Amino acid sequence: MWNVTVWTLVVTAFAGVAGAGFLPPYQCGMRRVDVMELRRRRHLVAVLQANCRARALPAPAASGAVPVGAPSR
Repeated sequence: MWNVTVWTLVVTAFAGVAGAGFLPPYQCGMRRVDVMELRRRRHLVAVLQANCRARALPAPAASGAVPVGAPSR
């Protein structure tokens, strides 16, 4: 019985190592849809950051005055 268990373990380990040699690494196996979604997300973040910088409001005055265009209370 011990001999069968050892040989089963050896064959299973060899099959795992041999199989890992034929399979592509995880990064290469990324699906095309995932790559496209990652590019869209990066583009969205870049556009939002550019818009935030372009529309940045000046800092309010230290005097506590209400800025022009502020809604009335």
